[in-house]
Amino acid sequence: MNIMNIPNWTKEHADKILANVNLEIIRARKFKVAVDMINASACVMDPYLFEKLGVEVIPLNNIPNGNFAHRPEPIKENLSDIARLVKEKKADIGFVHDPDADRLVIVDENGEIVSEEYSLVLGIENVLSKNPGRAIVINLSTSQMSEDIAKKYGSECFRTKIGEGNVVEGILFHNAVIGGEGNGGIIYQKINTARDSFVGLSLVLELLAERKQTVSECIATFPKYFIKKDKWNIVGENLNEIYLKLKAHFQNAKINEEDGLRLDFSDKSWLHLRPSNTEPIIRLFGEATDKKTLDTLFNEAKLTLEEK
Repeated sequence: MNIMNIPNWTKEHADKILANVNLEIIRARKFKVAVDMINASACVMDPYLFEKLGVEVIPLNNIPNGNFAHRPEPIKENLSDIARLVKEKKADIGFVHDPDADRLVIVDENGEIVSEEYSLVLGIENVLSKNPGRAIVINLSTSQMSEDIAKKYGSECFRTKIGEGNVVEGILFHNAVIGGEGNGGIIYQKINTARDSFVGLSLVLELLAERKQTVSECIATFPKYFIKKDKWNIVGENLNEIYLKLKAHFQNAKINEEDGLRLDFSDKSWLHLRPSNTEPIIRLFGEATDKKTLDTLFNEAKLTLEEK
């Protein structure tokens, strides 16, 4: 094959993203962006993408050698370096990729790590504001915020089992305009049908530029929820018995058994339990509009499961 004919997939993907956001308004904002590429996949595309977006980049861990500079899970306790960098350099925003660049975490202008749930929420807000009435698809453990935004724009919100493949299947089935998972995974089918942190960060920058807001100002416009994630060892336990106990205790809940057990309550709070596919544990997710309600739900669930 002639070397001149070898496609540049990185450039092609970046160019497709750039063709689907408002470049002019992003460039005019002149963002200063700190980005943690974790010495992995993002190092290959970020320099070109950010150059075209017209932002000033403050790179961190930008050598594509696969030697992760911190634990790869993009959660708050692993991201102290990027939080400090945003504050020291007075960046407008910080972005964190995971190693395979399919999950995105945001750092606000004050150096605060933002819950990964907001990466998806910001993307959905952006896309639905331009496509009101179009459906979205999220998984059963994703925040109620996405559903609230869908309602605001007259859109339906469909939920699927956990897993990127399940969400993609739901997006295609419902012809949804956007979807994803609350772990920072954004799927915008106009560009591709996969979680994509490059798509996510471009949508976030476009939204902030259009609304002339900082990260914290934009987030303050969303409904406030408290979300909690936990896991319990279930070696020797019978899952069906666990579910029966919880259904008997939370008799006022709406029950969904599509993927483990999800319990929805009239005040928008919910619990979702499902077994891990890789470990002998059960994962428990929950959300409520106030911390006290959320803690009470978790404590009740734990005490119920400990009853003999």
